[in-house]
Amino acid sequence: MKNVLILTDFSSTARNAALYALKMYKDDSDVVFKLLNAFDLEFSGSPYVMQVKEEMAYESEKGLKQEIKVLKRAFPMADLQALSSFGVLIDVVNDYIDKNQPHLIILGCRGESALENFLLGSNAYEVIKSIKWPILVIPKSAEFKKPEKIVFSTDLKDINSKKAISTIRDIVERYNSSLVFVNVLNDEYINRLDAESKIAAHFPNTDLNFNFIEGDDVSKAIFKFMDENDAEIVAMVRRDVSFFDRIFHPSITKKMVLQPEYPMLILHDEV
Repeated sequence: MKNVLILTDFSSTARNAALYALKMYKDDSDVVFKLLNAFDLEFSGSPYVMQVKEEMAYESEKGLKQEIKVLKRAFPMADLQALSSFGVLIDVVNDYIDKNQPHLIILGCRGESALENFLLGSNAYEVIKSIKWPILVIPKSAEFKKPEKIVFSTDLKDINSKKAISTIRDIVERYNSSLVFVNVLNDEYINRLDAESKIAAHFPNTDLNFNFIEGDDVSKAIFKFMDENDAEIVAMVRRDVSFFDRIFHPSITKKMVLQPEYPMLILHDEV
């Protein structure tokens, strides 16, 4: 049974992400969706803390019931289960991962750039750094479309994580997608044939191709490539912090070209 964890703060953005997930797996009868709402107190020491906590728990559970009711109208056959938890979002999610090993985490993001304003106001970059598990980030305006092409942004280093490989392979095989690897050229020497051979070995019977593009603005170059090639999802492995920072550092996010905005599959080479 696949376990897909969907984070929600009951916003329209979070609901859109949930609907995206439900449509993505609508043909799977072996998927259970856990709809998680985490709530926390910003203060402590007050004699009213327990009362406030109880009230927040009540509102969280009430919101989850309402959200599931709405989602069930669109996908009545989906196995949706509510999960309300007290604590900091990152801690709650990491605890859930340790205990349940979900297949994938799905969340919505809002704002002018896909990673600038994030679920529950958290800093997206910090969340992605802290949660070392496959995460599918859904921009608020994104609608699910069968991913005919998935762009994989790569530094051409081999992928060592079985979890990362199985996650992207599951999507590729599910939809018979083409996997388009994109590397932004820099000054570092890479034996391209050797690198491509190692990466391709992880994806047998998959339509693969490798591309090299130029551009000082990495994120802009990647998303321009996606737009020109009608890709639906961009995937990347967060392994090298410096490479990742080039794409998602706060000073660069505002420069990201996300019109149209694309779902982003963030993978990790540590799990």
